[in-house]
Amino acid sequence: MKRASQQQMEAAVASFKSSGLTQREFCLRENIKLPTFSYWYRKVNVFSATPVVRFTEVTAPLPSVGLEVVFPNGVTVRGIQDLYQIRQLINW
Repeated sequence: MKRASQQQMEAAVASFKSSGLTQREFCLRENIKLPTFSYWYRKVNVFSATPVVRFTEVTAPLPSVGLEVVFPNGVTVRGIQDLYQIRQLINW
């Protein structure tokens, strides 16, 4: 295979993903050099990867009997109903 365009290699990567073949098998079938295909496979996946969610909002689905916050110095505050109040205590 002569030098392929970015669009052609992106199409090859998409075809590979649905082929069920290993990269080596796919490259032999399509007459693509394995190192070239591996480069494009990584490149396409880096740009199409979804961002990793590191934090998620937590809400209490039912009213609770109260939560407690325990500070590193041992002070404990119990019976807090509002998550906003907990956040204020933690940031204080």
